Amino acid sequence: MDSLPALYLLPLLPLLGFTALMVLPRLFPGKSGGWLATGLVGAAFVVAVIRYLNQGAAPAHELLWTWLPNMALNANLSVGFWFDQLSALMALIITGVGFLIHLYSISYMGHDPKFTRFFAFLNFFVAMMLILVLADSYPLMFVGWEGVGMASYLLIGFWFSGRNSEASDAQVRAASDAEAVSNSNAARKAFIMNRIGDLGFMLGMFLLFKLYGTLSIPELAGRVEGAQVAQAGIELACLFLLVGAVGKSGQLPLTTWLPDAMAGPTPVSALIHAATMVTAGVYLVARSHFLYDLAPNASTWVAWAGGLTALYGALSALNQTDIKKILAYSTVSQLGYMFLAVGLHAYSAGVFHLLTHAFFKALLFLAAGAVIHALHDEQDVRRMGGLHKFMPFTHLVSVAGVLAIAGIPIWSGFFSKDAILAAAYEQNMALYLIGLGVALLTAFYMGRWYFLVWRGAYRGHGHPHEADTLTKIPLGVLAALATLAGFLNIPTFLGGKHAFDDYIGRAVPLHAHEIPVSTEWLLTVFAVLAGVIGLGWAFLAHRAGRLASGPLGAVSSNALYLDALYDGVIGNPSRAVAGALDTVDRGTDSALSAVARNASGPGGLFTLWQSGFVRAYAVSMLLGTAGIIGYWALKTIGSGA
Repeated sequence: MDSLPALYLLPLLPLLGFTALMVLPRLFPGKSGGWLATGLVGAAFVVAVIRYLNQGAAPAHELLWTWLPNMALNANLSVGFWFDQLSALMALIITGVGFLIHLYSISYMGHDPKFTRFFAFLNFFVAMMLILVLADSYPLMFVGWEGVGMASYLLIGFWFSGRNSEASDAQVRAASDAEAVSNSNAARKAFIMNRIGDLGFMLGMFLLFKLYGTLSIPELAGRVEGAQVAQAGIELACLFLLVGAVGKSGQLPLTTWLPDAMAGPTPVSALIHAATMVTAGVYLVARSHFLYDLAPNASTWVAWAGGLTALYGALSALNQTDIKKILAYSTVSQLGYMFLAVGLHAYSAGVFHLLTHAFFKALLFLAAGAVIHALHDEQDVRRMGGLHKFMPFTHLVSVAGVLAIAGIPIWSGFFSKDAILAAAYEQNMALYLIGLGVALLTAFYMGRWYFLVWRGAYRGHGHPHEADTLTKIPLGVLAALATLAGFLNIPTFLGGKHAFDDYIGRAVPLHAHEIPVSTEWLLTVFAVLAGVIGLGWAFLAHRAGRLASGPLGAVSSNALYLDALYDGVIGNPSRAVAGALDTVDRGTDSALSAVARNASGPGGLFTLWQSGFVRAYAVSMLLGTAGIIGYWALKTIGSGA
């Protein structure tokens, strides 16, 4: 084990890239900064692979230093990394998919004037996410948690001045200014809404320390089992952690920031929505499984939050017209599936869907980016169509992504989604029906996405062209993974081995299904039929020319008016209160200014006494002395009388 690369190299390598690109940007002209950042994330991926291949049965614990030891409480905030099957898988996803997104970005962002800064932020994002998943304690996890929040703010609002702010055309410049405002608002929205979740995470940590006297995850897992703690305390701590997870993963009710996060460059959308930040909440619940196993009520909240969010995201995606926003609401929905799974204690199924989703969603976002680039920043699917003739390779890999997310055999989404639906069927029929309905809606809106973008006649005005080689490489790799990754966990009734379950089961408890084989086959048929019917529905709507306006109309295109609800209930009253306070503040300021002006007149008279002449001061002293003597003389005469 001593010959293995240290775990701290995983976050350190991209962190070095961030530092170099921010402090010494002039040393990296052209695209060299992008290649440096990509190479360092690739090196981190190699370290993760080596550690994974030599992992062994026992987790590796690498203590870096002890921070703020407290002998009275017999506790400390240690800084160290914990490398078990769960954190190893997350490190592989973050560095592997992150490397492909970095590679893609070299071409996609090649003409951006802030190219080097963009890659610095990407490296910082990856470093913070690695700290989050490798942390051996909740406080260190919180450092990574806040780090990815800061990185997401920087990346979502990367085009805070617009992409064409220096254009000579006034109309183009005005559109760029509007885009700048939208991007800045999206970044602030993500940052502020995540702070709500962060408060929940912090309260959960405080309560856990109060209950168990430690925040070290391995120590906490050992103390929980035999500790005599009131059930209400565990439930409350888990609910607080759920608030943190809901905020970071964009679940109801803190979901509205996540679709707006696609305002950043497309590689940012792929990184945030597929492989990193939004999965942090799922990871937190899975990592805290030893707590949620003892908190059935909190677990039920997790499952229902996931189920309702999955339905909300699917309904919101039905009638979107932005090529990336359809995928953004799809991310909301798919994360709901993951929360549904971990809430039902089917941790393996939830984490497996996290893995497959990272592949097919990164693929779909990067394919959408290739389309946007080919159409000169056009994002409205109603102005696309027929692109399979112009971009055959990107079309082919997009088909793989659509089939994977729709849950069609043999693509990866079929295996992971099927496992989640089986767990829901066994434990909660209502959640199963929601999950099955979401599967049908998912297939429809992704079929709609496919037909509007790739089939029919071209409805745009540009000249589409195929992506370059540097863009094709990540797309090809992700398409292969989206197609084949499901075979890592072939169900037993198909004669295969649960390779993934066997692996991840060393880190999280496995949920053993107690469903007859015949029933499990029937559930699989239902899941596949949902996908096939959804795609067929989209095909028939395409043939009838009814895809431009999807189901639910304005209700779906406005995301069920959740943003409008928040604006009416919270935004408008807050603005009204702020306006009233501003009026009071301005009035108070005016009144104080008037007092100051009125006081300056009499004050000016006193300045006449300060002439600087000794004779004037002597006269003042003489007059003052005479006045005092006269006063006492009059007082004495009056007393004698």
